Amino acid sequence: MSPQRSHPAGRRGSSNGPRAQSADVEPLHPTATPPEIDQFRHWQLEPHVQDAIEAMGITKPTPIQCLAIGPVLEGKDVIAKAETGTGKTLAFGAPMMSKIDPARASVLGLVLTPTRELAEQVATVLKQLGEPRGIKVALIVGGEPMDGQIRALKAGAQVVVGTPGRVLDLYKQRFLSFPWTEFAVLDEADEMLEIGFLDDVEMILSYIPEERQTLLFSATFPPALLKLARKHTRTPAEVATASGVKTVDNIQQSWMSVGDEDKPLALIRMIEQCDEKDVLLIFCGRREDVDRLYRRLERLPYSIKALHGGYDQAARFRVMSAFRTGEVKALVATDVASRGLDVSHVTHVINYDVPRDITGYTHRIGRTGRAGRKGAAITLVSARDDRRWIPIQKQATWTIDEVPLPGSSRQARPSAPRRETAPREERPAAREDRPAPRREAAAPRREPAPRREAAPREHAPRERVSREHAPRERVSREHAPRERAPREHAPRSHAPREQAPREHAPRPHAARPPAPREHAPRERTTREHATREHAPRERAPREHAPRSHAPRSHAPAPHKPAAHTPAPARRPHSGERAPAAPPRRTGHTGRPRRDAD
Repeated sequence: MSPQRSHPAGRRGSSNGPRAQSADVEPLHPTATPPEIDQFRHWQLEPHVQDAIEAMGITKPTPIQCLAIGPVLEGKDVIAKAETGTGKTLAFGAPMMSKIDPARASVLGLVLTPTRELAEQVATVLKQLGEPRGIKVALIVGGEPMDGQIRALKAGAQVVVGTPGRVLDLYKQRFLSFPWTEFAVLDEADEMLEIGFLDDVEMILSYIPEERQTLLFSATFPPALLKLARKHTRTPAEVATASGVKTVDNIQQSWMSVGDEDKPLALIRMIEQCDEKDVLLIFCGRREDVDRLYRRLERLPYSIKALHGGYDQAARFRVMSAFRTGEVKALVATDVASRGLDVSHVTHVINYDVPRDITGYTHRIGRTGRAGRKGAAITLVSARDDRRWIPIQKQATWTIDEVPLPGSSRQARPSAPRRETAPREERPAAREDRPAPRREAAAPRREPAPRREAAPREHAPRERVSREHAPRERVSREHAPRERAPREHAPRSHAPREQAPREHAPRPHAARPPAPREHAPRERTTREHATREHAPRERAPREHAPRSHAPRSHAPAPHKPAAHTPAPARRPHSGERAPAAPPRRTGHTGRPRRDAD
């Protein structure tokens, strides 16, 4: 009976995290000499999958592929560790897509990744492998509408590639289930078993049947995470191509000592001095640092883009698509771009901020030097970064050389040969040391002679020119009489005017009350008022009682008194009380009768 893997169905991560539990864990033992395999047809892969691999331009398998494809085809659990850029996706993708049955409409393979960009990249590779066989692959990531992802699941996708958060969401909404899942793959497993993903990953693995085949691939496996990986696998085949943390040999690594305020200028000079075909990937520690540096670099005459988790998914996919096609000269990103992204033409990786540990450093610089190409990794180290950089240097099993800062990118113009001239005399530095200019001696000033009283001058009588001005013509300001519109006076009421007594505020500084004013008697002028013309009163239509349909009786009609037309009411004079209105009379119907005018 095969040993059962322990299942943490309801277990949550401990507060200390997996890194605290690293005692007595046996490390992975690397294989010194991988088997010599020249082509993928050495294994019993499905013919359509082999044709798809050849269509990608891949002919010879890498060491990790030589070590991992065989155990996966045999149905074993696998824990595989290899350097970045060595083809780990194809190491688990080719055997998995060969064993999945395209005729079954159920999720048979689940691949979990830590980032959306890596999920998209893995899904693209698996689609190329499974499309000739008719295997459907669904991409399930956050930041995108669920409608298209739900349609892909309902269409019968056999393989699901996604991030843990969105996979759990669709599972809880009953759009996704794993009753017949055969493969559970954790790409970048060291990141998936960290505190941020550990609870979600354990919950998802508890939903998958016990008989599954679990595959864990990563570039690094710290002891605590390796212990968790062995806990979630069953007698795994452990393969590795390097001991400890290792990078590929074709990456030239260096670091520069620079002040925080000089980092942007040093980076700009590196961008300006690099070759026209070089592509740079610049890593920052936080989103705010990415935005700040991007605003500084976007003024350069190059195509600069930024990427971090704060952008929506459509924008992140557009940036990565432009970066893969070579339209972008430099990409400023957080560690979102450090996990598994396969962009083969990246020539320089620049750590603008020092990574947290040796694992983050290894994944960052692994974005260059891929597929056998050469690359360069440069780290800018300031005084406050020493607490991170010194442990990284101690844990690295390779040498990282220090290089000087790049000089000015401006090329000096060839200067013309100087003409030999006579040496100039040195000018005095201070103005006070200069000798005062020599002045000629002035002649002695003669004293003025005593002033004599001058005789009064006789002036000839000045002929006065009579300025007879012509009399100024006065312009008569006779204005035309102003035409005034006749004032319309409202009819004056003859009622006696009631004047309210004036309330005077007491004067605080008055010595005695003022004497009462004597008003002159007001002359009343008699005005002739025009007779008012009353407009005819509008009367509402009379409401008639409904006519009875009973047969008319021939009894003589009762005698009606003649209608009395009242005389027009007299207008009361001023001071006279208006007469009371007469009582309203009613007719024989009981309704008030309206008199005719």
